[in-house]
Amino acid sequence: MDEAEDGSAKGARQAFQVAYHGDDPDDHTIDVEALVPALRGFDRLVRESNAILNGDRSRVRVVVASNFEHKCFHINFDVIQHAIEVTKTFLQDDYVKTAKNILQLIGVIRSVAGNSSLLDYLKWKKNNQVETIKPSEVPRTADGPQTQVTIQIVGGEHNTINVHPDVLKLAENPRVLNAVKDTLAPIEMHEAARVEFRDDAKLVSSIDKADVRDIVLAADAPNTIKEPEEPPPETVVATLFVYSPVFDEKAERWRFVYGDKHIYADISETSIGSDAWTRGGSFRDDRYRVRMEVTPPATPNGDIHYKVVEVLEFTSASQQPGLPLPVPKQRKRPARKKIKKTARTKPKRGPNKRS
Repeated sequence: MDEAEDGSAKGARQAFQVAYHGDDPDDHTIDVEALVPALRGFDRLVRESNAILNGDRSRVRVVVASNFEHKCFHINFDVIQHAIEVTKTFLQDDYVKTAKNILQLIGVIRSVAGNSSLLDYLKWKKNNQVETIKPSEVPRTADGPQTQVTIQIVGGEHNTINVHPDVLKLAENPRVLNAVKDTLAPIEMHEAARVEFRDDAKLVSSIDKADVRDIVLAADAPNTIKEPEEPPPETVVATLFVYSPVFDEKAERWRFVYGDKHIYADISETSIGSDAWTRGGSFRDDRYRVRMEVTPPATPNGDIHYKVVEVLEFTSASQQPGLPLPVPKQRKRPARKKIKKTARTKPKRGPNKRS
């Protein structure tokens, strides 16, 4: 790593120790196939945690020196952290989590009494789903950041725990969780019975096979119960024709013809009902040009939801060209026969005979 870029030739160091204990106290060996994933797991765990909590403000690297102790395979880790900006130091920048802070949040060195680490949280959570996350009632300093959140899991006894928000950030990151599982590979592969974390040779915590099972279950389980998300509506401009007349001014859903199908559309946020009432009612084939929200079904067997949000144009059925209202046919009266008038001729009278 470039010293000029780091801003510090040596960087800040924080040590922690890991000891894998096997069933045989006289066997101080461990299979390379199990050890290599664990070493890489610790490296990724620290690096990913630093990236999540510090972003680009610092970089870390993990170095290891191993030695054999009686009854265990002991590994010494040193985390070396460098500030990216030369003008800032860790003591001056409250937003940079130091290597010590990061290791405390993970749970491999001693922390403030009562603070649950990432490993503590995963052991507690097991394969339960998180139901709620809310700010803790633990007092905090004025204008200070939220120091604890309360997490509740579904069912079971003792189903709440208080953790630092940064612990939750780590627990929700799949790369961190995968790295945690890798650190436990020697136990899962039956090369060790338990792992101990030490700080200055003092025991911090111990994780046995049962704990490993709980941690792996927690890492593989969903973090929260996700309610089905309602799909976002698509806004379209559409032409609707009234399918059946509506005579209730307060009706919130009308039946329309939309394309080649009949639909029920929500008109509650428009003046369609009141306008129709003012006109004396609605009529079949009344035409509306509208802006409408079309929401896909939230479930496979659900229905599409239609909602009219704006009326752009209205044309009554009687005013639509090509769609005249039916006109009652008039009965044809039978034509009268014309009678020719003929001039009457007076009968000719014969000559009067005088007697």
